[in-house]
Amino acid sequence: MGRDSWRFRQSDEEREKRKRMNPVWRGVGCFTVVLLTLTGYLFAGWFLMANLTNHWIYMPPEVLRPSFAPWLPAGVLVQIVVAFIFMVMSYGALSLFYAIAFPIRPGETDVPPLKRPRRRRRR
Repeated sequence: MGRDSWRFRQSDEEREKRKRMNPVWRGVGCFTVVLLTLTGYLFAGWFLMANLTNHWIYMPPEVLRPSFAPWLPAGVLVQIVVAFIFMVMSYGALSLFYAIAFPIRPGETDVPPLKRPRRRRRR
């Protein structure tokens, strides 16, 4: 009895070690969040300057200088909104790339996919 429980505990500990994430990946995730925020802010600044010269999207003066926040510099709220949209889109593209590159593999505790019963052919 003692040997069997020792083996089970040992295999359980090994299984938990394999599931545990390396702390370096947390640092990579934190770096990715900071990088996406910075690139979103820089992209929004570039986009708003290019929009002023090329007139891609019409932005009324009320959007650039909102009446409810006169203390903010012109275009800051628009830049924040554009940066947020860019961050969401780039995170979605990054997640899609990651899902294609590293698909989920079923583990030992997952239920195997259901098999359809074969239908008989009528003659």
